[in-house]
Amino acid sequence: MFILNKTNERLTKSRAKIIGHALLWLVCLFVIGVAVRTAVFVAYMSQGVNPNELTTFAGDVSSQTKSLLITLAMVVIIAPVCEELMFRLGLSFRRTTVALWAALLPLITAVYLFKCHTWYVLVGLVVLGLLLYWAISRFTSDEQWSTWKRRYLLIAIWVTAIGFGLVHLMAFSVITVQLLPFVLATILMPFLGGCVMTYARVNLGFGWGILFHILWNVPAILTLILHHVK
Repeated sequence: MFILNKTNERLTKSRAKIIGHALLWLVCLFVIGVAVRTAVFVAYMSQGVNPNELTTFAGDVSSQTKSLLITLAMVVIIAPVCEELMFRLGLSFRRTTVALWAALLPLITAVYLFKCHTWYVLVGLVVLGLLLYWAISRFTSDEQWSTWKRRYLLIAIWVTAIGFGLVHLMAFSVITVQLLPFVLATILMPFLGGCVMTYARVNLGFGWGILFHILWNVPAILTLILHHVK
């Protein structure tokens, strides 16, 4: 059974076993993702095309021009926290947590994804978030969310994992038909990482999702440090 379908491991396994299982999946999926991306890159190069010269990917730390400290803060803290809040906070299906997720989502999306810093837009999004929090808290019940969790948790898990991969399309400077295989192979990595993060979040808790997000970013962190050392 694929890791995204393992939604109730916390009921049958100890925390230590779940952590070990998540770490094993993390390593295996990372290797698979790198292998697929490398194979696609080699296929392009065999045709005399270097896809890295046709597009840039903001997630490629070797292309970062910011200071090491700022980039490290982004990779180690800001990205994991913001992306977990956006994609996986609501997966608890608890009324208060979902209300908080709905309240934060508009503001985080605007600031983190779209780099919006216009004060009146941000104020409007804060007001919208407060209204969403109030509406969910006022017009839904814990019993309803418990029922919806039984019905829709697996669907929500797959939607968030796929969405997490697809949102990284925004990081490409250019996307063309010629580059599509390379683009898909590249966003396969965040999708696979998102699978591990989701498994950890659902079975261990939200903080564990952030931790595994950071662990998934470790190779990027090491590459970043080595790039700046050079």
